[in-house]
Amino acid sequence: MNKSKYDNKEEIHELLKKFKNGEIDTETLADRIVIKPQLPSKPYFRKTKSRAIALYGVKKDPLVMYKHHWLRLSKVFSGGKNCIFNKFFFYTDEDDEQPVSQSSQESEKESSSQ
Repeated sequence: MNKSKYDNKEEIHELLKKFKNGEIDTETLADRIVIKPQLPSKPYFRKTKSRAIALYGVKKDPLVMYKHHWLRLSKVFSGGKNCIFNKFFFYTDEDDEQPVSQSSQESEKESSSQ
C-alpha cells in the first residue's frame, strides 16, 4: 500500500475528521499518517545489551561503538580550542581543507618549540 506522508496539520486534521465521521477506518488512518520521531534536544548515551555504548540524538539511528572506540574518538576533542576537531571543521582559508591528523598536530608543536 502506498503511504502518504502528512506534514501539514490541516491535512491531518481533515483525516481525523473523516475518521470521526466514519468515512475512513483505523487501518486507513494509520496507513495515511506517518509520525516521524523527533531528535531529542540534547544527545545522550545508553548502554546496549551487548555492552556497547549508543549515542542517541545526533542522527535518526543511534551511533553505536564499544568503549575503546569512544575513548579513541575522544582524543580528537582533547586540547581545548586547538583540538583536531576544531582544526578540521573551523579551518582558515590558507588551510584550504587540508586534513589534520594527530601526527601533523604533533609536528606543528615540535617545529614551534625549536
